Amino acid sequence: MSGIASPREQTGSHRTPLAGIVARLTGVNAIILVAGLITGPITARALGVEGRGELAAITAVLTIGPWLLDLGLTYWLGRERARGVSREQLLGAALPVAFVGSLIGVAAAIPLSRALGQGRPEVTAFIQIGLFLMPLSVVMTTLSGLAVGESRWGLVIASRLTGAVLPTLAIVVLWAVGELTVATGAAAYLIGAMLGMLIFVGAVRGTGRLIFDLRRTIEATRFGMKSWLSTIAATANNRLDQVLMAGLVSSRELGLYAVAVTLTSVMYGLSGAVGTAQYPRVAEGDAGIAARTSRVTMGIVAAGSCALAGASPWLIPFVFGDAFADAVPMTIILLVASVPMAGAFVLSSALSAANNPTAAMKAELVALAFTLPALILFLPAHGGLLAAVVSLIAYTIRLGVQLRPARRIFAMSYRAFLVPTRSDLLWLKDRLLGGRGR
Repeated sequence: MSGIASPREQTGSHRTPLAGIVARLTGVNAIILVAGLITGPITARALGVEGRGELAAITAVLTIGPWLLDLGLTYWLGRERARGVSREQLLGAALPVAFVGSLIGVAAAIPLSRALGQGRPEVTAFIQIGLFLMPLSVVMTTLSGLAVGESRWGLVIASRLTGAVLPTLAIVVLWAVGELTVATGAAAYLIGAMLGMLIFVGAVRGTGRLIFDLRRTIEATRFGMKSWLSTIAATANNRLDQVLMAGLVSSRELGLYAVAVTLTSVMYGLSGAVGTAQYPRVAEGDAGIAARTSRVTMGIVAAGSCALAGASPWLIPFVFGDAFADAVPMTIILLVASVPMAGAFVLSSALSAANNPTAAMKAELVALAFTLPALILFLPAHGGLLAAVVSLIAYTIRLGVQLRPARRIFAMSYRAFLVPTRSDLLWLKDRLLGGRGR
């Protein structure tokens, strides 16, 4: 057998219009956002600024761990499955390598937790627990690539909802009975995340005996390492601020920054949905969708960010409490940063799907070359405000570097990726009114 799936086996994304997929994923992200807006004020008021900072230190590390340790194989699985390669060959090549990568987290559990815990027992303990569970987390994360490649959006949606809704319910109950602490809140997030990941076991249902092919394993590792370097740099650009703040600034400063990130996450949901939804389509050869999704997403995020920035001076004290008023300047800067972030996220996904993860990797590394030294040198003195400014500059650098290879690979002008057109408005209106199509 050639390893190419039969037409019946393939579940290409062309069967569902892109707008429909984006709408479903954006709806899920909206529910996740609502969950965050419910738990954010509860944890902020129940734990105080310092306790909220400790909880943020735990969740920041545990959220990025699986994506750092899967060695980029999630993206390779998604791309190759969308192109029709059989599950048996893909899983046989990817899962052993992903498992080996996860052991890095296990080996780093004790020293890393102590370094980031800074004498805070709950922070140290839960970072250790999460890292010891990395083999399971990484394998499940890798399987999510299979689900995306087959456009099995039901699994993706169920996983994301479970990982967000269950912790929210637990935190509300804990708060209602007076048992919400840093430890119980962290346990709620960790258990919910693990249960959400386990849903991807359904992605392998019906799969036959796995086929180990050294040639394909080497191919997966080469592609994966390029994507992995890009993921490391992207994760560092997106999350390094909170991870470093866990060890370099006070819990109060991290608590303020965590609230700013919570509010600006309103803008992250759309770009995340678009990046995920377009991935199998670009992998199948639809180059034109990359430019349209980039410019439309940036336009929508820009409009939403302006509205939130104007409301944040009264919204943050009202929702989170007067103690968090100092988070307003950080929030406004991060909202501005969300515009180039949206374009960079969509383009990064498109470049990887177009079999050019190196282009995305270079952009991430250039941005990281600025982010890392800037945070280490200036974060202790300037705190969250400096972290927000660094994020703005890093996202802008990342987008600018990505535009050149995107222009070459997709054969379109820079303007095509940045500036929405009248036809985009008509296209968006048609999608919102229930029109079908790409």
